[in-house]
Amino acid sequence: MGRIISRSFAFSLLFFPLASIASNIQSQFQKDLERNFAAAIILTDSDVLTFGFHDFDPNDWFDLKNENIGTEDSINLRKKIAVTILPYTFDLSDGDAVNKHQISVRLSSLVVDQNVEIDSNYSDDRHREFVAGLGVEYEYIQAINEDWSMNWGIGTHIQYYRSRYEYGSEVLDPIKDIVDGVIVNTSAWATVIEPNIEFKYEQPKDWGKWTFKSRLNYFYGFGWGDANNGHIGNPEGWFVSNGLAAFYDFDQWGRAVQSVYSSIRRVDIGGDTSTPFGTSHYYEGSIGWLMTPPFETDLIDNVGIGLNINYGSNLKGGSIILFFNQD
Repeated sequence: MGRIISRSFAFSLLFFPLASIASNIQSQFQKDLERNFAAAIILTDSDVLTFGFHDFDPNDWFDLKNENIGTEDSINLRKKIAVTILPYTFDLSDGDAVNKHQISVRLSSLVVDQNVEIDSNYSDDRHREFVAGLGVEYEYIQAINEDWSMNWGIGTHIQYYRSRYEYGSEVLDPIKDIVDGVIVNTSAWATVIEPNIEFKYEQPKDWGKWTFKSRLNYFYGFGWGDANNGHIGNPEGWFVSNGLAAFYDFDQWGRAVQSVYSSIRRVDIGGDTSTPFGTSHYYEGSIGWLMTPPFETDLIDNVGIGLNINYGSNLKGGSIILFFNQD
């Protein structure tokens, strides 16, 4: 039974099986919980990882043969993950201020829903994992000169993890009392502190503008809750994002400016984040259409639609995405 569990029973958010049902299960699952919370920080940050409403394999769409850009397994993994993010920023400075203060609030939810095959002779089990988050960040934006600015901030996250496991057969009955309420069908919390700094270069052109951003984030947290008999651990990680973006304005309808948007970025990750993503770095590229609103508003900068491709991680593949306030 232990061998079957090790092969097939995926307990963690990004499908890491437990090593055994032996004495080290507590420390193993603590590490899985730390990775769950750490991975959720990146998965719900649209500045470093992008999800859309339709996933696809770029190899099929563009007649390529590159496993680093997408595989059947990675596309299936993307389809099992649902991410919802609701951000809002409060500007605390006057409109003509050179240096600015702002508070950003972000509500997020991350759901991973999968079927778990324990034995091919029996019905699959179902494991649904959910991470809800509330993030608040203070940010100070300092203008260095006309082109360069430096943003530094500190944020905090409250995260709630919930596991719901439905047994499709009696195969796991011998260990059900051991895992239920401890490893599955349980919950945990984490509080995470996340300082960050970003340098941004923006160059206006006759055709629009292009930008360069370099951002460093580090986070460390404290966990508690019922899962794993209270041994939740301390999620920790970091990421560095370096990216270029271009906005090509090609038409204007009244107040509404039509633009082609393109971007490419490299994201280096470490700590508890590298194992879930299966890499120490990955790349993302996007291209799409943007439109500024045809009416005056401070809430919406632009909206649009486009394509995004992730290269080199466990979530490699493409997706159709919606843009909102893209900068």
